[in-house]
Amino acid sequence: MNKSTSIASFVLTTFTISTQAGLPNAHTWPMEHIMISMNGSNLEAHANTGVSNPIEMLQFSGEMYDGNASSLNEQFYSDQYGWVLDGIVDPGFGNSIWIEMTHQSQGLTTYEGGRRMMIGVQTFDPIFGTDGSETNWQWNGMMTHNWYSADTLGEFEASYRIYIGDSQGNAITSFGEAVVTLNFSAVPAPASLSLLGMGTLIATRRRRA
Repeated sequence: MNKSTSIASFVLTTFTISTQAGLPNAHTWPMEHIMISMNGSNLEAHANTGVSNPIEMLQFSGEMYDGNASSLNEQFYSDQYGWVLDGIVDPGFGNSIWIEMTHQSQGLTTYEGGRRMMIGVQTFDPIFGTDGSETNWQWNGMMTHNWYSADTLGEFEASYRIYIGDSQGNAITSFGEAVVTLNFSAVPAPASLSLLGMGTLIATRRRRA
């Protein structure tokens, strides 16, 4: 009898505003989730943002980061977007959810993150074509906040195909695919953020309308 793998979803409803020395500001923004669900055998994806209300990427002048996180040095960046399951998604035994970058603005880069409270063990490996990496990425179904960055001010976007694939990333054609586009705006970090020590201003500041 064939076995199947079910991946259950969960949503983290609170966030902290603490930072760790040598690491980027993971909690500068409230979380914005890309919700992945399954309707029958079809995947669906939804992000509650768009061109008119993009996620902000900020640059914190003078901050330098350690290890692989140094990829974000002198960059405008954000980990606000997080991939999250909305309900039960059953990819079938031996299969996984894969996310493939199909279009990305020039100058936008992406690094692998994870759960926000575990920033100290995140790899910051380049993904989605950054630094010659593969354009598709095998997602384990856990909440994952990747790092998006750019070295110049401006507007950016990235589009993705979400599909069920085997261990090598080959699509299983019996499942329907989903697409989603994420929008970003690289803007200077207000001086008040550093002066307030990442305080209540951050908790109330979601993104520029």
